[in-house]
Amino acid sequence: MAYTQRDPAYPNNYFDYIHSVDADMVLLNCHISLLEKLDGEDLLLVYPSAALKQEYLKRYALRGDNQTYIHCMETAFDEMVAAVQNSSYRKYEIKDPCIYLQNLIEGGVIMEQFITKKELADLLDKCIRLGVYMQEGPAARKAPDELAQMMFDGGLSLDIAALKHELADKEAKLERERLLDERRGGLSHEELSGKIMEGIVNGALNIHHGEAAPYSVGYEVSFRSAVPKAVYRWTCFCSLPDVAEEITRQIENAAPQVDIGLLLAGIAQAERNKIRSFVPESNSGFERRGRYTGHVANVRDVHRGIALDGIILGHFQGDYSSITTGTENDTVRAMVALKGFCLDCVHKLPSRPLTEFIISYLKDHGTDISTPEKLNAWIMKNPNKCALPENRERAAFRPDAGKNAGKQKRKKQYER
Repeated sequence: MAYTQRDPAYPNNYFDYIHSVDADMVLLNCHISLLEKLDGEDLLLVYPSAALKQEYLKRYALRGDNQTYIHCMETAFDEMVAAVQNSSYRKYEIKDPCIYLQNLIEGGVIMEQFITKKELADLLDKCIRLGVYMQEGPAARKAPDELAQMMFDGGLSLDIAALKHELADKEAKLERERLLDERRGGLSHEELSGKIMEGIVNGALNIHHGEAAPYSVGYEVSFRSAVPKAVYRWTCFCSLPDVAEEITRQIENAAPQVDIGLLLAGIAQAERNKIRSFVPESNSGFERRGRYTGHVANVRDVHRGIALDGIILGHFQGDYSSITTGTENDTVRAMVALKGFCLDCVHKLPSRPLTEFIISYLKDHGTDISTPEKLNAWIMKNPNKCALPENRERAAFRPDAGKNAGKQKRKKQYER
């Protein structure tokens, strides 16, 4: 200091140099008292959080600063941070102990902060509307232009780069949701999955086990429309209860691209035309399956309401010589119960998870057989829908048989 003196041209020479530099960014030694002579919209004060004091003292030591400087900074650190925080300029606070100024420059974070008040107000307006930025503390209930002014005046510190990134993520998510909603025809994921399962049950969608091996899991599902002509096919490597969910995911991912309105219309039409009764095995003309001969039931037979009692009892199952797997047999039998028929035999199905799925599906669609008492009540009320002969013999009360005859018949049923 004994051999130095202030340049008489200072601080004007300092400002002259700043304005003469041909660069996008000029790093200044932060003498806050000098900053008022610069355009505030071109200034950004970058400073460390007061909580990083020890981290910065370690940095000073590692870079070779002498003890006098380190002691001076240890004494003045908190005061210097407070001075920056209280200044009326845009500012950026470093909170991560692993971040250096070089990281912020090379990552474009610093340049992202330089934004006009109008651009900032527009950005904040979008962020507030989409829930990206929450107005708290001094910023509570402030309009976007007021918030922008607060930031330029130093009363508010915002990470513009982080806001832009979060806004882009939010907009991408909303666009994805809009696209999925469009692909689902305005239904939620769960609603469309329910409709798909409804279409499988009522026959709008054809399903069959897609592998000719006894232990593999996989279904092929198709939808066919005559007018307009359209055919959609899905391959689902999962169990039957998960098929509708898998198809919903494929529709959301546009694999294949589906006219969702056409698909939903087809499901609705099949639901309106669904069967209300079935032809018993004894009247169907079907021949029970022997070792190599006899009728092999398929899902189409179920949709036509043919021999549902015999199907669910396993009288028309295919074997490996007919290229019909055990899984295909189970699927056909399950379809009978899913349609609400032959529920007195639902517990005869070989898979407990499949039985539980059927009971849950029926409950969601107004038929509760979740307890023995509720199942028995269904049997008493729907004898013509039962599979077992002893239950089908419980003839429903017929108005044309006369009131007394009906009472007499019900009495005999209960006695039996």
